[in-house]
Amino acid sequence: MTLLKTVRQLGFELYGIIPAGAAKTFPAFERRIESGRYASITYLAEQREARRHPASILPGVKSLIMLGVSYAAVLNSTPHPVKQLTGIADYARGIDYHTWIRRRFKVLADTHRELFPNGRCRGVTDTAPLLEKEFAAQAGLGFIGKNTLLINDQLGSKLFLGAFLSTEELDTGSKPNGGTEPKTFSCGNCTKCIEACPGGALTAPYILDSRQCISYRNQFLAENTGSYFFGCDICQDVCPHNRHIPKEAAGSVDPLTLDTETLRTLTAGSPVERRFRG
Repeated sequence: MTLLKTVRQLGFELYGIIPAGAAKTFPAFERRIESGRYASITYLAEQREARRHPASILPGVKSLIMLGVSYAAVLNSTPHPVKQLTGIADYARGIDYHTWIRRRFKVLADTHRELFPNGRCRGVTDTAPLLEKEFAAQAGLGFIGKNTLLINDQLGSKLFLGAFLSTEELDTGSKPNGGTEPKTFSCGNCTKCIEACPGGALTAPYILDSRQCISYRNQFLAENTGSYFFGCDICQDVCPHNRHIPKEAAGSVDPLTLDTETLRTLTAGSPVERRFRG
């Protein structure tokens, strides 16, 4: 058994290995913090320095396996009652992706221990202080679009990302996705995501101001924002690279017509549960 074979068996659709190194986009991240565009997501500022290098997550790290899986693969794996609700962004219409990924990281860590008894490893999702989109792009999983999301030539931008860190020098010569070379593509002159953003949060190509983002406002501030109750898909839905990606079926129950306890029950175990914590 190899690590990449285990990755494939666990259902990750995208994967690539790169040597651990400092984040090249860290200066841009610092500018975002200094400008205040992170709004009240205070952990971004608090963990600022930790995002400079993945060694902050795993001391002695030498390799990263960057992983990606489509929304559909995760959401279709476990039916969830949150699908009944309207106004829920596609990524949140099912089991919390953190749960899906972490369960698989436990299996991957077991394989790592078998292969490298003296090595150390750690699997993380977007809750860890890692600039995961940059490293995913370095690993050949796609490119960063003007909507600030990673875009893959086959799966578009509706992706969940993870990183598996190892203190071993893994084979970074392995081609991404089992040798399937990604196409060379980009946003080109397209600005549809910028033009369509209802809050004007995409203030320029590759620049997101969370203070104006509907997704930020209804997830972190629990505001009611038009037709969206949790999250927002607009910048992804208008993206030409997603035109072949089926949109999740809309629910039929307006969450604003339900009481809090009913909503807690329907959203338990999904990303939407975050809106009712605390």
